[in-house]
Amino acid sequence: MNDTSIPSTTSKDVFDAFIDRSWRSNALRQRNKGIEFVIGRREGVYLWNIEGSKRVIDCGTGGGVHSMGHRHPAVLGALKESLEDRDTGLWSLPNAEYLRLQDRLARLAPHPELNRSVITLASTTSVDVATMFAFRYTGRRKILAYRYGYHGHSGFAALVTGSTEEGVLQHYNLPTEYCDFFNSYGDLAEVTSRLGPDIAAVILELMDYETFAPASRDFIHGLAEQCKKHGVLLIVDETRTGLGRSGRFWATEHYDIAPDMMVAGKGLSGGLYPVSALQMQQDIYDRCMNEHRFAYISSLGGNEISCIVAAKVLEVASQTGFMEKTRTACAYLAKGFARISKKHHNLLSEGSNFGCIFTVRVNDPSLASELYRRMFQEGVLCHSVSEIEPSVLKFFPPLILEPAHADEIVAALDRAASSVR
Repeated sequence: MNDTSIPSTTSKDVFDAFIDRSWRSNALRQRNKGIEFVIGRREGVYLWNIEGSKRVIDCGTGGGVHSMGHRHPAVLGALKESLEDRDTGLWSLPNAEYLRLQDRLARLAPHPELNRSVITLASTTSVDVATMFAFRYTGRRKILAYRYGYHGHSGFAALVTGSTEEGVLQHYNLPTEYCDFFNSYGDLAEVTSRLGPDIAAVILELMDYETFAPASRDFIHGLAEQCKKHGVLLIVDETRTGLGRSGRFWATEHYDIAPDMMVAGKGLSGGLYPVSALQMQQDIYDRCMNEHRFAYISSLGGNEISCIVAAKVLEVASQTGFMEKTRTACAYLAKGFARISKKHHNLLSEGSNFGCIFTVRVNDPSLASELYRRMFQEGVLCHSVSEIEPSVLKFFPPLILEPAHADEIVAALDRAASSVR
């Protein structure tokens, strides 16, 4: 087959071509889940297939890449305007947009000590940098992470993604002497028992990645205290929970802690241009960035266009009206999920709700994947199904959610649950 021939007539054609000569395992995984869908038009909370025959509400958003919805007008406008007279610039020369973005991040930070940033192109890279910085700052060489968490698929980020389902430690025969894992999210005693003199940092999200259940205040406060006691840095990964996703601008604000470093990725891009940020305290920044002439460089990380896009995302997401509107719609959706869970109590139970992060518990785990499939058939693309107990169907809708969209999602769950027997 001529490798320049790319079929584009149907989703099936594209899937078949991927299976034939590209990322076969991913195409088969999606097909086996009942999601043979190639995106064509996209707008707001909606996605259409390339045939134009099916529309779904995006309740996965790429784990938060499209937190602002698809093709948000203000962010798209900022990107288009930046392309009128700019390109990515030169990495070796300071640019004003980088500085403006760092200062905006500092103003919006959950704690004033997080006043320095390294701008990268992806949250995986930000985790990479955070790990290197932790090694240098502490003089230690091991990171502690949650066994079923997810922080990336390459470099040091892959080392701290321990999930047997999504992680690639064993697949690539990666060195394991730089990482350790705790198995029970929220078990402070287990985490504390692993905080030996070799641990440079603990990295975690403020929710259980698999079940989406938010962390308890006691766990996070206790963890912060134990990290300080043992000279261990605390890295909070807000890749998924930031930008208002948790009901506050940063999930860290729910816990009143001051992490040493914080990762903000995915959603900063507006789903339009790659950008991520690693925020940190100034002493860490100076030790790691300013005591070496080439401490961390990236040809495209922190380029002018990415900084302009990220700054616009922060501007829109931090508006009081935007946050209030999101909270109202999410509270409405949570009530709808509770109502449908009660109606279908033989199949469903109420799950967790953390701002705009939702789960619905599936009482019989063997039916969870089928419910996911039926939801797609009914017009809602869910985030995923948990790989560990409790078995939950996960929802990660755009922050531009309206009550009318919530009604569509709830109605789809009602129909899907009615069809699963």
